[in-house]
Amino acid sequence: MCSAPLLAIAQEYRPPQRGTPARREGAGTRGTCLRGPKLLMPLIPINNFSATVSSSPTFFWYVPRTEAQTAEFALLDSNDQTLYKTVIKLPNTPGIVSFNLPTNVTTSVLTVGKDFHWQLSLLCDPSQPSVNPFVEGVVQRIKPSAALASQLKKASVRDRPALYATAGIWQDAIATLAQQRRANPQDPRLVDSWSRLLQSVQLEDFAKEPLQSCPTVPQR
Repeated sequence: MCSAPLLAIAQEYRPPQRGTPARREGAGTRGTCLRGPKLLMPLIPINNFSATVSSSPTFFWYVPRTEAQTAEFALLDSNDQTLYKTVIKLPNTPGIVSFNLPTNVTTSVLTVGKDFHWQLSLLCDPSQPSVNPFVEGVVQRIKPSAALASQLKKASVRDRPALYATAGIWQDAIATLAQQRRANPQDPRLVDSWSRLLQSVQLEDFAKEPLQSCPTVPQR
C-alpha cells in the first residue's frame, strides 16, 4: 500500500451518517478576554460530532490571543452529568492547542457506542463562569471494523491518518496527522495533507496556525 494515494485520501474526511446534527460554533470575544480577529474554535467537523477508536483521544482547538492563562475541560454524559473535569494550562501565544484525555478516564467512563459531550471554557474570570467563552462538541468511542483494524495493523505511521479520515473517524485522523507534523514540521506533504484535511471540514482558515510544540498539561 503506497503512501501517495493514501495521503491524497487523508485530505478528505468522510463524515458518518448521524441524522440532523448540531453545528460547530466558535466562541467570540467577551469583554477583554479574547483578542485578535479569530474566534476560539474547536477543530472538529461542522456537524459538531467526532468519533475515535482510541482509548485516550486527543482534542484540538484554536485558541486566539487571550488574557486567560488556563482553560477548563469537562466531559459529560448524555444527561449532562460531569464525568471528568480538569484545568489546562494555556500557552502564551495563539495557536492550535491539544489535550489528551487520560486513559484511566476512558476505560472507566468512555463507553464504546455512546455519545459524550465535552466543553472547553477559557477561564477569563474563574469567579464568574457565565462570562467565560466556551466551545463544545460530541465525541463517541467506537470499535473499528475488522477490515479497518486489519488495514491499520498493516499501514505505516504515515498512512494511518488517511485510513481514519476515510472511515469517518475524525479524532484519530487529526491526532495522528498532528503528531506527524510536530515531528516533521517542514515536510511539504504533511503540510498539504493537514491543510486539505482541515479544508474538508471548512476549517481552512486555521490550517496555517502553529501547532504548539507539546500537548497542554492538566493542572491538578
